[in-house]
Amino acid sequence: MIAENKQSTEPFSFIILKKICSFLFIIILIFYTYGQFSQFSESISKPNLIISKQRMDKDTNITTMSIFLCGSTLNCNYKEINDEKKCDHEFSLKDDDNTTCSSYSLDFQNEIIIEVTPINITAGYLYLYGIQMNNKTYMTEFFLFDKSAVLLHYVNGQTNFVYFSPTIIKQITNNKYVYGLAGGEKDEYVDFNAHMDHATTSTTPDKTTLILRPTSKSIYYQEESYYDFNSITSNIGGFFGFLSGIFVFLFGASKLAPWGFLQTHVFNCLCTRYRRRLIRKLKSKYEPIPFVSGRTKNFTLEERVQSIENLLEEYYLNTDFLNLLLEDNKDNKVDDKV
Repeated sequence: MIAENKQSTEPFSFIILKKICSFLFIIILIFYTYGQFSQFSESISKPNLIISKQRMDKDTNITTMSIFLCGSTLNCNYKEINDEKKCDHEFSLKDDDNTTCSSYSLDFQNEIIIEVTPINITAGYLYLYGIQMNNKTYMTEFFLFDKSAVLLHYVNGQTNFVYFSPTIIKQITNNKYVYGLAGGEKDEYVDFNAHMDHATTSTTPDKTTLILRPTSKSIYYQEESYYDFNSITSNIGGFFGFLSGIFVFLFGASKLAPWGFLQTHVFNCLCTRYRRRLIRKLKSKYEPIPFVSGRTKNFTLEERVQSIENLLEEYYLNTDFLNLLLEDNKDNKVDDKV
């Protein structure tokens, strides 16, 4: 924009105004580009987080959650609104202390009341390790016996309240810097954000009650997002198009230039051989060269017009549609004669 040739009919003050606007637009584009690359640099060490949520109290959402109960027998029941169901037992295993741990599958509800029959120990623990929704299963980041796993210790013979808020986390697993440049894969897991409170009143000694209460009726999604070169180039290109549109709206479109950087700069400075070839072909095909040679006595007006048509057809105008019209016209004439 700033290097555009000025028209001889424009006032000098208007030309200055156009150059000032062009210079300001270029400065704005440079600052915008700098901001895009700054965001890219920051996202390498600290990704953007996209937070969304989905309500789970809809009839269309069928959601189940999986838990581990350690320190109890297989006698596990949980209550729905008007019914009492047996916990769906999946499998059992033993932890590092040789304590039996059983896996159960439960329907996701506003409140789940679980009654278990404990064995002869004073306490056990509960572990929320998976959730299934829309035929897709999300497991926790750490397995049951991992030291980083969040184990909720319950007290036998008491009512234990478990509060949780599941969040589906999509995290980049590849090297962050490499992902910022070229892309990467994402690892999905669920974080229940759970904690437990114990009731002060006791129940019967042979019964232990676990009350699972979600703190929200929604399941949250947390996704890591990085800037890559595709997003940067698309943003910069879109912003450049926006500034160009404003400039065209204010001052009109610039001249059509089919000559690129190679012809205007590289050929003149480095590849002089290509420049000489281009000059020879221009002279042989477009003699006189339109807009350059001027009026000469050696060429008629018809030859000059024909040279202009040839140059416009090759570099500026697409005449394929006109050629098709002529071909269709010829075919119609042949059909009429037949």
